[in-house]
Amino acid sequence: MDLRQLESFRAVVREGSFTAAARGLHMTQPAVSLHVKALEDELGARILTRDGRGVALTPVGRVLLGAAEAAFAALEDGRRRVRELLEPERGTVTLACGDTVALYLLPPVLTAFRRAHPLAEVRVRNHATRSVLDEVLRREADLGIVTRPPHLPPELWARTIHQEPLVVALPPGHPLAARPALALADLAGHSAVLLARPAETRAILDRALRSAGIELVPAMESGNLEVVKTYVAHGVGVSLLPALAVTPADPARLAIRPLAGAPIKRRLALVRRRDRPAGHLGTSLLRLLAEHLKGRVDLPR
Repeated sequence: MDLRQLESFRAVVREGSFTAAARGLHMTQPAVSLHVKALEDELGARILTRDGRGVALTPVGRVLLGAAEAAFAALEDGRRRVRELLEPERGTVTLACGDTVALYLLPPVLTAFRRAHPLAEVRVRNHATRSVLDEVLRREADLGIVTRPPHLPPELWARTIHQEPLVVALPPGHPLAARPALALADLAGHSAVLLARPAETRAILDRALRSAGIELVPAMESGNLEVVKTYVAHGVGVSLLPALAVTPADPARLAIRPLAGAPIKRRLALVRRRDRPAGHLGTSLLRLLAEHLKGRVDLPR
């Protein structure tokens, strides 16, 4: 099989049409069609079905796509290893992560990384947990850092790198702010500003509330932690935030209190594909992140 043929086939599947695939590959549509037909002739079976809505994989095409993805991934990994061998300080690391990491952890880590590796580049893709996992699975990101969900795809290697409690954020002058610590039951019936679903941190909170039989009254929901904190500061409601999201400036506008009793905790996890090691630059980035967290992290090999 010719790699160009496989590349055309993969592009048609990703783009959903021969026209879009040809445009992305800077080829003509007939050339892309010929590549796909050549694969079908070699296999003696259809790999795509075509109708007015676009294209779809046949069972044979699904198997071929998996093999093609693995082949291109192996080639890209080989190129990267050669580049690292020849020029270990050059290269690009793509890291996908959620808001907490992007907002509160990465800025000083990236500054330290650029100081240590001035010829290298880090690309950050900021998404929710589900999207981060998808990007790592599709090899669009080398590494991901997520709020660890209950289940992970088997293709992914994962390691918890940090565990933190959720803390209560209250508007200034709120009656509950007079207490040094709060129980989850103290928040029952209060208006709340919450992270929007389907954020994994929100799922952790929802499970804890259901388990305790407690209901909050959502007054506002947002996918952005800084938006949540701003609305709490303006008295819209109370909230529960990851401890890492509390900055040194926040106590001037919010009352931050720990949860008494059994704390609600979330775990930050590093993820990568099992068939895609972190490499020299990725490992260096993770080491700097671990130093910033002042904890220990078992780095991937």
